[in-house]
Amino acid sequence: MKRTILMSIIAAGTLALLAGCNSMKKLQRDVIETAVVGQVTPAQLEAVNGKIDFTYVVKFPPKQFDKKMVLKITPRMQYGNKVEKLPPLYLQGENVKNSSYQVVAYKSATTVTQKMSMNFKEGMQQGVLWADIEAMQGDKAFMLSPVILNKNGVKVWQSYTIKIDGINYMPVMAETILEDIPAAQLGVIGGYILFPLAQAKITDAQQHSAVMNRAEEAMKKVLGNPKATITNMLLYTSSSPEGVERMNKNLTANRYKAAKAFFEKDLGIAGLPVVQNAQFVIPQMVTENWEGLYLLLNDSDIPNKAQIISEIKSAANNNKREAILESYVKKIPALKNEILPLLRRADFFVFYTVPDTIQQETQIVYYMPQVEEKTPTVGTQWNWQLLNDLAVVAIQNKEYAKAQKLLEAAIVLKQDPAIMNNLGIAYAKQGNTSKAKDMLDKAQVKKEAKYNMGLILMQQGDYAKAVSYLKGMPSIYLAYSQLRAGDNRAALDTFKQLKPTNATEYYLMAVAAARVKDTPVMTTALQKAFQINPELKKQASTDIEFRNYINNPVFG
Repeated sequence: MKRTILMSIIAAGTLALLAGCNSMKKLQRDVIETAVVGQVTPAQLEAVNGKIDFTYVVKFPPKQFDKKMVLKITPRMQYGNKVEKLPPLYLQGENVKNSSYQVVAYKSATTVTQKMSMNFKEGMQQGVLWADIEAMQGDKAFMLSPVILNKNGVKVWQSYTIKIDGINYMPVMAETILEDIPAAQLGVIGGYILFPLAQAKITDAQQHSAVMNRAEEAMKKVLGNPKATITNMLLYTSSSPEGVERMNKNLTANRYKAAKAFFEKDLGIAGLPVVQNAQFVIPQMVTENWEGLYLLLNDSDIPNKAQIISEIKSAANNNKREAILESYVKKIPALKNEILPLLRRADFFVFYTVPDTIQQETQIVYYMPQVEEKTPTVGTQWNWQLLNDLAVVAIQNKEYAKAQKLLEAAIVLKQDPAIMNNLGIAYAKQGNTSKAKDMLDKAQVKKEAKYNMGLILMQQGDYAKAVSYLKGMPSIYLAYSQLRAGDNRAALDTFKQLKPTNATEYYLMAVAAARVKDTPVMTTALQKAFQINPELKKQASTDIEFRNYINNPVFG
């Protein structure tokens, strides 16, 4: 009798007989005579994105698979002292009844091909793929020794997340400076006073505060220059949301009148012709300044400030909101003595122009009341431009909270796309993505605003939409978004247009080239990346993006 064993099914072990009867001996004989040829492809198993996929092929010559036998082949990965089993493959002879497994012909050669998959687990890099083989005939079963299918281990390919540091938003300076004074410098003098609780009186201490003393000295220098021109004054008045202040409905208006008269007199500008113009003062009055309260609370050291803000904001109505505030005022001295007094105030900005730069002193107030109403914009062009440009400087200095305050004042005076763009940046840099998107969406007439909106969408992972905003100003962020959105050809074209200068840009360019099968560009880009940052060579050797190019000399 011919006995053919094409793969070492039983080379390393003995046959385990479950019984010594003649039927079991026949099953043993039939299995030994059954040629089982197993081959796994690829020869080098690979884990791609955490999955190991391979093909298992078993070949049977003619007349060597018993017509009444069922064969169970169970692959398993052995790694260290752990085992990962795969679903078994069942095969049956032509005469097996009550089963629906794949049939192996008796008279002709049969090839069985089975695609298999398992999850990668750490340690499988040195794993060995085995197969347990069991033959069954009726109620008899016979186990063969396990057979080695693959001992090359698993090569791991990873998808690396490339981080592009430093999101570069683009602020916009005011585009139109005073046409009638093209060489003029814009200047601002600012200051503030605080009012007693529920009063519109300005105390002696506030009239002669350090802030007002500095403002007076700065104004003297401006008025002493015959070429200087006073243009406008922005005047904010605010009342705190405490019960005693809420009871006085005219309190904020009375504070505005008192502050206007005091500032004009104290600064020495009351007699100027421009001050007599009804449009000289741009008023902004805020009663029950809840938004200011939230801002100051958030900047404070009060331990439970987040809870206080949340409870007040979520109150069902004004009465409940006021009751919550009053309860905390009684319990927290800092709230009563430090936070609320800062909301009882008046702030001013006096704007001026001079043909030359003179020594000037600017006092940026700690808190600018939140805007609740829009004021007339007649004659306010100088104001919003200056506030906007001061905010741009603040953004460049990473003083985003200061920039926000300046821009929220500027936008009252002018609903300009440049202000909206810059305010969107200030919000974004402070993590307020919702407000940033809203402001940038309103400012889309500016290409910078579209670019900044694209940056936010990119950070949120909406790459396809980000591309539509970023394409007007090509940058590494556009190329990266195109790459993540799957538009590989466009990404490669953007990289070529940008002419990469650092390792990250060259590496991403190589990824784009690999995806469109542009091997020369990929090779050159990787060479540049490796020259700048040799550590990237190790990463690239296991990067799934370059899986099909691993034999390229650049990886040697």
